[in-house]
Formats: sequence, structure tokens, C-alpha cells
Amino acid sequence: MNLVVCWLVGLVAWFVCNTAGAGVILRAAPAEQLSSFDGVVLWYGSSGFVCALVAAALAALVHRGPHRDRGVRDAVASLGAPVAALLVDSVLVASRPSPDWGLFLAPAALSLAGAVAGWLLGRALRP
Repeated sequence: MNLVVCWLVGLVAWFVCNTAGAGVILRAAPAEQLSSFDGVVLWYGSSGFVCALVAAALAALVHRGPHRDRGVRDAVASLGAPVAALLVDSVLVASRPSPDWGLFLAPAALSLAGAVAGWLLGRALRP
């Protein structure tokens, strides 16, 4: 049950952060930047990094003992939501007629880096 609570907290945090990030991108990012590879990595990559960091950190903070001292179980609890969101994004990209994997993989790598950083941050912030 504890894993489900961690995943739900992570998914809600990821969804709220991603919605806010999409709003910022739509309002602040110039259209010419979003049409270039560097702009996509900058805007979507940074948004993905922050959202995965927040989701993993909150899930790590919610994870209670006695299993949180076990590294693999703690990683599954903390990283479940960001990895699940990334898998859903992968399926959506793959379902397109001509997927552009280059534009997907760089922000995806930043998202994974944010998830690991959030997990480590959550572990460091625990009492």
C-alpha cells in the first residue's frame, strides 16, 4: 500500500508541475526557439527535469519505513511515477507516423536525470 501512495503522490506532483511547465512554455517560449533542437532541449528538457525532480523528491519524502532503508524498494517507490510518465510519453511518440526520436531522447534523458536527482534529494531531506 505504501508503494501505491508514493506513486500517487509522484503522479499528482508530476501532473501539476507538468501542467504549470506547459503553461510557462506556451507563454514564454518564442516560436522560433521551439522549432529548433536547442530550444526544444532548453524548454522541454528543463521543464521535464524540474517536474521529475519534484515528483521523485515528494514520493521519496512520502515513503515510510521500514522499507525505505532498502535501496531498491526506495528507488521503486520514488522513481515509479516519473518513469511511468516517461514510458507513456515514449508510447505516444512511437505511435506517431514518423516519430522524431532525436527531439524526444534529449528531454527524456534530462527527465531521468531529474528523477534520480529528486530521489537523492528526497533521501537527503528525510529526518
